[in-house]
Amino acid sequence: MMDSIQLEYSITGRENLDTILFVHGAGGSIIQFQQQQEFFSEQYKVVLISLRGHGNSPKPLPNTTDQYALTLLATDIIQLIKDLDLERIHFFGNSAGGVLGYEVVGQVPEKFLSLTTFGTTGQMKFPKFLAPVFRGFDALMLRYFKNWYLNLMADQTAMNASAKEVCLQMFVKAVAAIPHFRYNLVNYDYTEFIAQCPVPYTLIRCEFDKGINGMLKSTLKAIGANPSARVIDLKGVGHVGNLDDPAAFNSCLKDILKKLP
Repeated sequence: MMDSIQLEYSITGRENLDTILFVHGAGGSIIQFQQQQEFFSEQYKVVLISLRGHGNSPKPLPNTTDQYALTLLATDIIQLIKDLDLERIHFFGNSAGGVLGYEVVGQVPEKFLSLTTFGTTGQMKFPKFLAPVFRGFDALMLRYFKNWYLNLMADQTAMNASAKEVCLQMFVKAVAAIPHFRYNLVNYDYTEFIAQCPVPYTLIRCEFDKGINGMLKSTLKAIGANPSARVIDLKGVGHVGNLDDPAAFNSCLKDILKKLP
């Protein structure tokens, strides 16, 4: 184990306001949520981060798979929350960033007002023995066919040219992290946490995020068991809904925040 890493972050808005914390997924970075930061900064303090090994955040030394465990990535986020003295936080996480939301809110629930995820399933059920296979394939492709593979990933992640370009920019800077991070996302289960989440939880189900939407059965069951949890459907977007249609996504988030108890 190693100590937490000092993450790259951007903070805007006024000090006396509630905080919105945006967290990207595997391969992402701080630039994914720049349009949300601009939109929400007049009414909230807005914090963007790049996870370890992503964006301009340093990669761990040694840069090994165990250093991208979900618990360590969560420790980085919690340490930054402490360093910035953040309180009354609304956590918004995309993909693996949403999974980290389960972990972070579960550890320090007193810091949070709400949790919202998109492109995230609360349970991933690939057999654990496949994790090193997936990691090995990622590492092979990124070593010998990097440009082609990153472009393929961007094409599969985003729906339009501008969103794909942002994804590609992010992926290029996360090459050293992607195989290790994705290894740790092969098999996990936060459905019990979702069913008992200590703050209001919202799952944004993006219409064309077919891969994730096909894995939501147990997550939806857990949401159904939690009176403070709900599902909102966002039409016309895929896995990175905020990049596919920023205006529709911002409107959706604004509505979620407005309707919180």
